[in-house]
Amino acid sequence: SMLNMGDVFSNLAGLFLLIAVGYAAVKFQVLPASSTKLLSNLLMQVTLPATILTSLVRPYDAAFIRDGVLIAVLGAALFALYGLLALPASRLFRVPQGRRGVWIFSSMFSNNGFMGFPVALALFQEEGLALAVFLGIPFNLLAYTLGPKLMCMDHDAQDNTPPPSWRSILLTGVNCATVLGLVLYLCRLSIPSTLSAPLTYLSNVTTPLSMLVIGMNLTEGRVGDLLRDRDVFSVTFLRLILFPVLTWAILRLLPISSPLVVGVTLIIMAMPAPAISAILAESYHSDKELASRAVFLSSLLCLISIPLISLLL
Repeated sequence: SMLNMGDVFSNLAGLFLLIAVGYAAVKFQVLPASSTKLLSNLLMQVTLPATILTSLVRPYDAAFIRDGVLIAVLGAALFALYGLLALPASRLFRVPQGRRGVWIFSSMFSNNGFMGFPVALALFQEEGLALAVFLGIPFNLLAYTLGPKLMCMDHDAQDNTPPPSWRSILLTGVNCATVLGLVLYLCRLSIPSTLSAPLTYLSNVTTPLSMLVIGMNLTEGRVGDLLRDRDVFSVTFLRLILFPVLTWAILRLLPISSPLVVGVTLIIMAMPAPAISAILAESYHSDKELASRAVFLSSLLCLISIPLISLLL
């Protein structure tokens, strides 16, 4: 096995304690719940781009680029497959019209940025994080293009929120950092130390900040409502169990020489529902409750499911 079970659990438990701190900060009114949005912006526009940039600026190695391209192609194929499976599954699980798009989105995409990066770093070190960045490329392209389309599936006829512009999809801090990092990597340029020190400081903020934000977001859900919502359980089952196990089976069949590619792909695909589903659902007037409940329940239960999935490695 590639991962030691005890290490996986203690690394995850450490991250989950940070989630608890974020939860407590809002519950005990150290921070208002409204500050979640500000901190999410700080994460997405400042610290996460810094993390991506620093993870990609590494000694040049042709094998790493090969692994990166492989994992990006794998990611695109897997997300597409999950989408194709989630569509009939939404009928099978009798998800009502009006929340089907959210249900499909939350089951096919995993929480790559907020949770995938910190967990990949905790379990597979810097190189694992750099591969997770490559896996983020198809995620960003698909989640922000298909996402709004899926959310608009849930509209009533009168609602015509315009879809996002290509500029807003492509010109994000995360994408710019990925492109810049790859250019520096391929041209074998390093970042001058005056810049690399502050970038490293910023990138070190990403893991605690993303966990705090997840914890702060969890304060909004009421457990009673969640337990009465059947669709949350079906979406969490697909997200945490069905798709990761299917991914493992597919990875076993493919002739992939790098155990790191297999490990990172499996762990990222085993992540909970993506935090952006709630944001997109709100922007496109879809079922925001289902989106946030799916994020809540899957983020809670992945403490149990991720160590079990990592046993497969």
